[in-house]
Amino acid sequence: MPVKKNSASDVFQRKISDFCDLRLAPLLQPRSFENLKGFMIGLIVFQSRPPLRAGRVDFQEIATLCGMDAEMSPELKRAAQPGFDAILRWLGATKTKTTSITPIASKSPLRVVGKTTMGRQPERRSIAS
Repeated sequence: MPVKKNSASDVFQRKISDFCDLRLAPLLQPRSFENLKGFMIGLIVFQSRPPLRAGRVDFQEIATLCGMDAEMSPELKRAAQPGFDAILRWLGATKTKTTSITPIASKSPLRVVGKTTMGRQPERRSIAS
């Protein structure tokens, strides 16, 4: 399913890319670095959450998906955690912005006070004096 790109998404992708270049590149081999960086940017592009286990980022699953099982050290996990936290916050902010706006069509129709329905009118009797 194609996802609409907007400028906020582009800016956030650049921020995550810079984060990866500064924090993760020194800790990884070039191939693993590109895989992890591409994975994090892919989360933004497709607006999906990273794998979670018990409410925390599942680094074992991420390592498997990125093909870097042997390189997922505790130091790398500590360095990558702020990036994944930022992605989760960004996704939460974008979803609340889109869900808080209720479409006009879903609102109940307005009722006009004093308007009567076109039905059978009761007969009026004239008052006899």
